[in-house]
Amino acid sequence: MRRVRLDPVQLRRQARTRLRTTLLELSRSENPTVAKGYRQARQAARAVGARVTGRQLGWVAHLRTAVWTGPTTFEIGGWAYERGFGHTDAPPRTQVWLQRGERRIDAVVTMRSDADVNAAAPAGSEHDYANTAFTATFDLSRLLTEGDDGQPWRAHVRVVGAGRDRTGTFLSRYRFGSVRHLFASTVESASGPVQLVARWSGNQQGLSLRRQRPAVLARSVEVDGHAVSVLVSTDGRALVGASVRTGEDRTALTCTAEGHDEAGRPRFRLSGLVPDAIPLATDRESALSVERELLAHTADGEDVVVATDLDDTAPATTPGSTLLATASPEGRLVLVDAPGRVLVDELTVVQRPPGLALRGRYVLGGRVGADDTPTLVLAGARQVLPVQAELVPGPDGTGTWTATAPLLASVWGRQPLPPRLGGYVLRARTAAGVILPVSAVPTITRRTPELHHLEGFRIRLQSGGGRSVRVSVASPRRDDEVGSFHQRRLERLYRRRTWSPRNAIYLESFYGRGATCNPFAIDREIAARYPQLTRFWGVADPSIPVPLGAIAVVRGTREWWHARATSRYVVANDWLRRTFWPQPFQVVLQTWHGSMFKRIGLDRSGQPKSKIDTIRLEQSKWDVLLSQNHHSSLILASAYDWHRTLFEEGYPRNDPLTPGSPYAGDGAAIRERLGIRPDQTAVLYAPTWRENQTSMVTFLDLQRLSADLGDDHVILLRGHSRTVKFGESVEEVPGVIDVTTYPEVTDLFLAADAMITDYSSVMFDYSVTRRPMIFFVPDMDDYRDSLRGVYFDLSEVAPGPVLATQEEVTTAVRELAQAPERYADLYDAWVERFNHLDDGRSAERVVRRLLAIRK
Repeated sequence: MRRVRLDPVQLRRQARTRLRTTLLELSRSENPTVAKGYRQARQAARAVGARVTGRQLGWVAHLRTAVWTGPTTFEIGGWAYERGFGHTDAPPRTQVWLQRGERRIDAVVTMRSDADVNAAAPAGSEHDYANTAFTATFDLSRLLTEGDDGQPWRAHVRVVGAGRDRTGTFLSRYRFGSVRHLFASTVESASGPVQLVARWSGNQQGLSLRRQRPAVLARSVEVDGHAVSVLVSTDGRALVGASVRTGEDRTALTCTAEGHDEAGRPRFRLSGLVPDAIPLATDRESALSVERELLAHTADGEDVVVATDLDDTAPATTPGSTLLATASPEGRLVLVDAPGRVLVDELTVVQRPPGLALRGRYVLGGRVGADDTPTLVLAGARQVLPVQAELVPGPDGTGTWTATAPLLASVWGRQPLPPRLGGYVLRARTAAGVILPVSAVPTITRRTPELHHLEGFRIRLQSGGGRSVRVSVASPRRDDEVGSFHQRRLERLYRRRTWSPRNAIYLESFYGRGATCNPFAIDREIAARYPQLTRFWGVADPSIPVPLGAIAVVRGTREWWHARATSRYVVANDWLRRTFWPQPFQVVLQTWHGSMFKRIGLDRSGQPKSKIDTIRLEQSKWDVLLSQNHHSSLILASAYDWHRTLFEEGYPRNDPLTPGSPYAGDGAAIRERLGIRPDQTAVLYAPTWRENQTSMVTFLDLQRLSADLGDDHVILLRGHSRTVKFGESVEEVPGVIDVTTYPEVTDLFLAADAMITDYSSVMFDYSVTRRPMIFFVPDMDDYRDSLRGVYFDLSEVAPGPVLATQEEVTTAVRELAQAPERYADLYDAWVERFNHLDDGRSAERVVRRLLAIRK
């Protein structure tokens, strides 16, 4: 007997998962005694853990915003609370202060409500924490005269309420907003310039602020190409030299005395050439940007960093130069250099039609080319939104631009919809392919994060590293629908209320990640033959297109809960999970999403009892199971202990693959939509997902495969739906089209001349076309024996070559013309076993039988 390898890392991961699952189940228990006992035990464990470890267990203090609203006025925003203790009657009494030793500076605190608090709260939160948000304003004018330069003032928060009194520091900050772009405030005092510097530190230190007196302060900066001239004043020290520091490298500058300023402080001019060796980036996420700082050398041999009072001043562009003078977060003068740069000076959100209006400047270095103007896009992981820009060239590689970025996008030729959920970064690239960094001016970064509610979705303006401009797209949930607390509240209402049926059907595919698969085919049949039935589609976000005439309900909204509670019929192709519980009048059809090669459900060995109980609970919610063939019927009986109604009718999603079907598809039209030439051989590569991976499985080197096959071939890359949210789409690989986000895989079957897969159930669907298949399974032994397990030996029955190396795959694709004859007998047996019911009218039979069932 073959011994199964036990991976210690995987075992630890499984143990942690089981523990988290158990704790989550306890926290969600409907038994008041169990729930109360869990809460008390958790609070006691946190108290003990805090004493033993010295860490602030159970304490939540988040810094959301931090800006200077005046030279000595510092305003921060965020929230603080103790997990497990809500403030239902009134907001807590919150104090915020800066402390150093025994001295403290108290802020004026204004309490407010913020739905983001609940959105950021851990899963299973039993309280509404929205009213724990606050804005705190500090008057720091006293620091201009106090001593102890450089000693930090630490920010503290105290929350009193709900019978508790907790104090702690800020533990987390918002990564894409003003808190990431803290800068110094430089103030002229009676005794000379003073810089107030805010800083974020990890390891539970949080926010701090210190006062410093710059020894050398830049008063003006002039740039001409890569020649710089900086006028500085000192605190009385004499300077004998200067240099530009880039990492470990230094470039000497001349230092010339220029008398004294009005306050009698010595002045010096530092001048010279700054290195301009900046490589061009054409294949990176962002262009190389180099920061250089100035060092002044004093007469006693000390090196002093040159400070600046630019603070949050927008950098100025200079014709013929790519150097920008700006301030570092510590108040130092920094010369930022790159092959070119795009600056965003203004950013406005437009409500109708939803979009962004932008204005800015750009500068290009000589090696880029003054006429090689940039193109802008908003780039996300799985979607790129075009930016319509108008550029006005100026002298010596500089220019201005205005742009609009529509936020409704047409994807794959479908109707314009909101963007996919997730983050988008404003990027620039020249026609020659050179990537240019894009930076927002401080007046924009200090606004972030900035939330806007648009029709059908929400966006949040953000600023990331390098002051990049970002947009985060979120679902259109209302404030009282955001976060696990409100979702649990809506779930309790759903569970406890008595609902009345509507003449409607609720459809869901892959947990709302698309309107596809068998539910899509069933919807199409219902729309054609039973138009009186209202069709609801549960979708994860508004970017998902639903069939014409159907109503999209976004997961987590009240409309979504209501549609699932009142529709007489419920159709899904995957688990409906814990949040669904069928009503007495509902008929639930589980279509599943493929015939089985890999083991599923109870057939998988080594599963814990909690998982087995979850499987049995899930199947108890179904009334009918759909099977593509008798092979699947037998497996469903064992994998889900299924002994109730079973529709063995073929798969509705395959109806378009059969000529003569009412829904027969047009492969030529789909190829044209995808940009496939008539003379090209289209090969679909559709690997499944792996439990031990989150990213898309691409064991093939697609760039090399495409190059080996040549221009008369094109590869269609189709990642599994479970991997869509991980990684990014494959772009700019010649001969490869990433169709992972294409809505309906059946269209891709019609467009492809052949398919490469591994263990995916698409093998049982694509075979309806009788076109060649290649099975690339380099990890077959591990997958079969350790990872998942299989129902039959693919190498014995596959209607195509079963291969383990890329070279074999390349050869097999080149020999596609011989495949039909070579595998004719195996293909006949395969189709007879798995596709004998896929005759183009499966949806008609399934819908007729489904609607005949009434409760």
